[in-house]
Amino acid sequence: MKEKLNQIISEVVKPVLKQHGFGKKGMNFYKRIGDLIFLVNIQKSHGNTAEQTKFYINCGIHSTDMDRVIGRSVRVEPKEYECYYKDRISSIVHAVNDGYLISSDTDLQALNLTISTDLTAVISLFDTIRKTSDLTDLMVDKSGLNHYQELVEYFLLTNNQADTKRFVKNLHGTFGQEKRWQIFEDNLSALLIKNQRKETIQDLIDEG
Repeated sequence: MKEKLNQIISEVVKPVLKQHGFGKKGMNFYKRIGDLIFLVNIQKSHGNTAEQTKFYINCGIHSTDMDRVIGRSVRVEPKEYECYYKDRISSIVHAVNDGYLISSDTDLQALNLTISTDLTAVISLFDTIRKTSDLTDLMVDKSGLNHYQELVEYFLLTNNQADTKRFVKNLHGTFGQEKRWQIFEDNLSALLIKNQRKETIQDLIDEG
């Protein structure tokens, strides 16, 4: 099954991504446009056997501008978990299954078509992101926890009060009724203090 996965990567994944400007490095495919880096990553399941192989396709978008503003080392080939936005392709295309399975009875032609279609959908998403503000808009709209502290610090350091409020409101709307909200509020409050802001997190939530 390992050979079939390698075949899918070489005959389906690589050609589709290469057509759109991605270069391969290991199990990662990268494309850079200005300060933005787009990533497609192939991840094998830990539970694979000789009889079947499961794998996932992870997607990420990174910004070297955000790295510089918040004082991080600039990552020109970020790992998937380092990307400011990251998600599995299955989530992006709203697939029923979170990965792809290869076994002896797999219809490889159908699987190849599915992967090609899914990659095309992700590339369409990537094509909507052309500057760091597009990336931060995507992160705000997702109301996720991935790098949420870095996102808020970037807004604070770039004096982007509107998006700071928008993100905090979204985050509170999603997690405000959970016990762990206090952890998020404490972390965000520390950022306000660090950046010498007088408002509180509750002020940001209450502001119109």
